[in-house]
Order: sequence, then structure tokens, then C-alpha cells
Amino acid sequence: MAAAITIPVTSPTGHPDSLDVTLWELVWAVSQVADNEREVIATVAHMLESGSVNLIGNFRNCPIAIR
Repeated sequence: MAAAITIPVTSPTGHPDSLDVTLWELVWAVSQVADNEREVIATVAHMLESGSVNLIGNFRNCPIAIR
């Protein structure tokens, strides 16, 4: 059996392991595993604040205030 090859993902912002997604893709993916809307919002907010995802598409480079 061949060994698995890991390819690091680097976004244009330089954060290793961050993914480039649209806001719709992010919300949809999180909603598939979240228990409720509050959990979706909290998870999406955390992912955006932590830099684990970068938005592309219509919301690319738009300031998003998370309070």
C-alpha cells in the first residue's frame, strides 16, 4: 500500500491550511453538520475570524463585522 501524500493548502493571504470558499459554500457546508442556526453562525464567524477560511466571490475583500 502506498503512503498518503499530503499537499499543504496555502491561500493568497498566506495562512497555511486555509480554504478559499464563497460565503454560500461555507454556510451550506456548516449547516449540513450543525444542530441549529445559532451553531451555524457561531461556527462561520469563528472560521472567518481565525483565518481558517478566506472568502472569494461577491464577499471577497468585504469587511465583515462579527460581534
